[in-house]
Amino acid sequence: MKLKPLFPIILLLAGGCYEVAVFNGIPIRQYPSKVIAFSSQYSTGSWSANRVLGKENVYPDYGDISNAWASSAADATREFLVLGLDTPQTVKSIEVFETYNPGAIDTVYVRLVDTGEWKKVYAKPFEEGLPEQARIFAIYMLETSYLIDAIRIAINSPAVAGWNEIDAVAITGERKE
Repeated sequence: MKLKPLFPIILLLAGGCYEVAVFNGIPIRQYPSKVIAFSSQYSTGSWSANRVLGKENVYPDYGDISNAWASSAADATREFLVLGLDTPQTVKSIEVFETYNPGAIDTVYVRLVDTGEWKKVYAKPFEEGLPEQARIFAIYMLETSYLIDAIRIAINSPAVAGWNEIDAVAITGERKE
């Protein structure tokens, strides 16, 4: 008896599990250019929400450094930053440059250009007991098929002792041609 190969059956089964849309754009790595909203900031100059904009300028240094964002009080309440992008893009990765007391980020949302809807792309408990050093908190995902124009970072500040400072945020993906 001659057996037929199972490859087409396996391919058919695997192909029916999920749907992946392909976005054919131009690769982009972008840093937010505007602050849309924030829960608090230490001051309007040093440690302000505007310190998160553009490329990292504190990382890889660690410590309470005025060129990074810090909330108005350490460990008081949950905090958030909403940051806007100049160019709508898909999302393949998000990098958050945490430069003081990392680990408090527990949720990240992106805003869809077409609908203005916020979509959760990351949700995990805070990370306690991380080494006292700066880190790039990287979130990798299957590239989205939709374009975004903003990101919202939620921070569980009371869960990780001290100010939780953020230097920059970078997003990779594709933009339209």
